Amino acid sequence: MADIEFPLLVFPEPDHADRSPRSGGAGKIRSPVPAKQAQRIAPQFERLQEALEERRLALQDNPLGIVPEQVLVIETIGSIQNFVGAIGRIEGLEWLSEHELEDIEPEYGFEDENKPDKDLNGQLFLVMTDQQALSQLHSLFKLWTNNHDTDFPHGLAPLKHAFEHLHTIRPWGVEDRIQETGVLEDWQERLQHDDVNEVPFEAELWFRDDQNRREQAESLLRDIIASHDGQVTAQCVITDIRCHAVLGRLPRTEVQAIIDTPQERKNIRWLQCDDIMHVRPVGQCAVGISPEQHQKRLSDDELAQLVSAQESNDGEPVIALFDGMPLTGHRLLDNQVTVDDPDGYEATYQAHERVHGTGMASLICHEDLDRHGEAIGSRLYARPILQPRRGYDGRFNEAIPAHVLPVDLIHRSVRRLFEPDGNEPPAAPTVRFVNLSVCDPARPFIREMSSWARLLDWLAWKYQILFIVSAGNHSQNIELEVPRAAFASLSPSDLERAVVKALAADTRNRRLLSPAETLNGLTIGALHQDVSRPVTSYLIDPFVQADMSNVVSAHGPGYRRAIKPDIFLSGGRQLLREKLANTHQKAVLEIVKSTTPPGQRVATPGNAGQLNRTRYTRGTSNAAAIATHGAALLYRLLGELRQRSSVHVPPEYDVVLTKALLAHGAAWGSALSSYEAALKNPDNSRTFREYVGRFLGYGPVTLAKVMSCAEERVTVLGFGDLHDGEGAVFSLPLPPCLSAKRVRRRLTITLAWLSPVNISNRAYRVADLWFDPNNKIAPKRLFADHHAVRRGTLQHELLEGDQATVFQDGDTMKIKVNCRSDAGDIPDRIRYGLAITLEIVEDQQSLFVYPIYEEVRDRLAIRVLIQGTSAT
Repeated sequence: MADIEFPLLVFPEPDHADRSPRSGGAGKIRSPVPAKQAQRIAPQFERLQEALEERRLALQDNPLGIVPEQVLVIETIGSIQNFVGAIGRIEGLEWLSEHELEDIEPEYGFEDENKPDKDLNGQLFLVMTDQQALSQLHSLFKLWTNNHDTDFPHGLAPLKHAFEHLHTIRPWGVEDRIQETGVLEDWQERLQHDDVNEVPFEAELWFRDDQNRREQAESLLRDIIASHDGQVTAQCVITDIRCHAVLGRLPRTEVQAIIDTPQERKNIRWLQCDDIMHVRPVGQCAVGISPEQHQKRLSDDELAQLVSAQESNDGEPVIALFDGMPLTGHRLLDNQVTVDDPDGYEATYQAHERVHGTGMASLICHEDLDRHGEAIGSRLYARPILQPRRGYDGRFNEAIPAHVLPVDLIHRSVRRLFEPDGNEPPAAPTVRFVNLSVCDPARPFIREMSSWARLLDWLAWKYQILFIVSAGNHSQNIELEVPRAAFASLSPSDLERAVVKALAADTRNRRLLSPAETLNGLTIGALHQDVSRPVTSYLIDPFVQADMSNVVSAHGPGYRRAIKPDIFLSGGRQLLREKLANTHQKAVLEIVKSTTPPGQRVATPGNAGQLNRTRYTRGTSNAAAIATHGAALLYRLLGELRQRSSVHVPPEYDVVLTKALLAHGAAWGSALSSYEAALKNPDNSRTFREYVGRFLGYGPVTLAKVMSCAEERVTVLGFGDLHDGEGAVFSLPLPPCLSAKRVRRRLTITLAWLSPVNISNRAYRVADLWFDPNNKIAPKRLFADHHAVRRGTLQHELLEGDQATVFQDGDTMKIKVNCRSDAGDIPDRIRYGLAITLEIVEDQQSLFVYPIYEEVRDRLAIRVLIQGTSAT
């Protein structure tokens, strides 16, 4: 990188302190009297006993000698403390997992004491039980209903609270195993093809802590599937994320019966298997390739310029790309990519089929070719995880092989980076960032963290790496609330509002795609943005305003309503056209799939094997790859900063600092006005920030602004590690030039960390870090909801102020980073990265120059000198 006139600054070591208390709390829930609870719940216990007896009869001839068990679904209103410990004290009960419940209608005597009509929140507990344990649980319930003040045995007191708030207790059944998984829709689509004789499925089993019980469960399932003339083809057990999954195949006739006779599903033996949690479509994570392959030849001048810019990409790899097989001989990737292919996927590709991996490698190494991006400074490690899948009509796509579980493939791929594989050394131990521009369209995020997302979160913590993940694409039609006859007369602004409304109304079908709900990773949404010139004029550009989300980009929120996608980067403009063969009364727009502009220009294999061809593409895959390119540049910048700064920044903080810096330039910007015009109303005005966050995340990122400072803008980095109950106070010197001045100033604070995760706990995130941004210089919060920003592992806040505030030279702004345990004990100290920017807002018109950078830099230097002197 060229010399920077105003480089980033670094805080000296922060002052240590105790953490601050967290504010807030849930409203108090009024529950029904015990007599009414007994009258309503007692029949549910009886049905549980009957279901368990049916299970006993089904297993009585099984040679494995498995004790009949069933999974209990226990739904409560409100939060139940220490319930897990109480369950563990009853022999025969085994804790499985828990989840949050939202939007529960107040009924049966449950209501919020302050707002009786308000929807309630609760918890869903999943517990494995046998006959003896269920009988004991039932006896305790009857004891409580007879006298709700009675004492329970030691350690079982939380059950009294659970009975008081018990909404439903029932067995986990067939519909639970298949509802909202998409498996029925997948099977219906497959059965439309007459040549399909076997239909694949993926079964996620309840994870059992006892290895013997896991083996028994899988053996029983294999036997049952075999009795239906099917087979189990693969299995995966990853104990650290409580994952036990199998792949299988069933005859067409068996699957057809499930589709044709829904009323008989409860009697199908293999769907009755209590060890199955969910049955899902096979997660092949297919990447569609446009049938149009319009290509553009790279000129010799372009090649010379781009290849020359990449000559410095000779360092050890810090980026890993898990994707399709790239065409490493392409003139733009030659000597830039190191391929590691232990599974031999390369042999399944023809040269012209290496499309998606080549495009992503191109974006990571070069960014959008029309932008002539900066070199990343290191080689790219590429691990093929996709294979070509060819159709009879000559079309193809790239997908994870049907015989492989994605969670197992990713686990092996990451482990190979850092650990020996047999006699082979670690493949790329210098990798710090992993790009995943693939996702599972069969697994939209609904409520539960997918096994794939759990895997990424665990691996991120274990190896201290950052996964950069695409949010996912949804290419279905967009149905407007506009009559077909009125569509042609819409103004561009009216069209924009209509499209935003239609996408928001269809949010349920445009959710994040696994593993985009990852907590530790950065999830990237796509902006409707590029620098190309469209070659067609008859197609529809849906947006007038800048910084709008691409229409195909998946929506949030994430787990426990965390902000997702985290940030947005350019994903190319997606044009539309009116669907004319339309029986609807309303106008319908469809996605135009093309490899011509607009879009982002990437390297691609030539149709005849040429090595100098490019094409245009768009979507969240592109945005994630561009974010990964940015991560490489920031990582290199931190290395250069380490050499010039008087404060040493240890390399082990580079990942969390890069994560913070990637998000630090995010803001909702001009897009907010479009979403307000389309979606804001009196009913949602109080919660609009949280609502619109599912479409905008933290906002579009301006990466160039983060790479350096300016005369009227200073960015200071902080870092450290904390344990439960600790805090760290960073002191930002206030520039004297701003004292008593009425000038619009902005404060941006970003905190990032990686947390251990507790798979069994609904809180999931073990380490909760946060800061309170309250200050007098810029007191007004902007953009993202102040509650939502504290639900993940990235807190990003923007604040502004323009009132004259008097302070003395030497005064500082205190920003305190706090740490507490959230879902269990914190095993190790938690590293974090912090970025704080103070600036004059760019649209501020003033003849006076405020030397913010110089004044903060000089006062930080004095503080470093004083600390250094006192230390000696």
